[in-house]
Amino acid sequence: MDKRWARSGERCEVVLAGSGGQGLVFLGQLLAESALDAGFHVVQTQSYGVASRGGFSKSEVIIASHPIAYPMVMNPSAVLALTDEAFGQYAKTNTKAVLLYDSDRVSPPFEASENWIGLPFEREASRLGLGASFNVMGLSALMAVGTPVSSNTLIDLLSKKGDTPNNRRNLQAAHRGLELLACGEDEG
Repeated sequence: MDKRWARSGERCEVVLAGSGGQGLVFLGQLLAESALDAGFHVVQTQSYGVASRGGFSKSEVIIASHPIAYPMVMNPSAVLALTDEAFGQYAKTNTKAVLLYDSDRVSPPFEASENWIGLPFEREASRLGLGASFNVMGLSALMAVGTPVSSNTLIDLLSKKGDTPNNRRNLQAAHRGLELLACGEDEG
């Protein structure tokens, strides 16, 4: 557990938002499980639009060093936006939150903030043959810049989940998300 977070008594509120079918609930579960493995208290919830595929969808995760009394996100400190709609919903109202977005799917309609990071997750996943694992790329990068849980905890968790084709893709995507982040904003 990050010692700063263990002492602070703060809570980290994370929103993973996009459209149904992008694996947002899966990402929320991975983040929650990683946070538990790191010794934090965690609450994970999800919300679906009217359509299971294509409608607005989100998963929320609260991470804290103390028991969580109120299980709803009030003021996100980190957001992963995988669609224009998700980006628009969080960009104007949460000016202090780290807002990581897929620059292949999101075109910011207004002036950028210093807290926004656009990375080409979908393009990289396609280039590497990782398919839908672009979402895990985004989660790994978001964990590195916006949560008290290390991306290495996610990588360890995925390593323990077994040697399946999907898991191998997710593990490769988690590593590539960190590499994209290290290379800087919106490669390509």
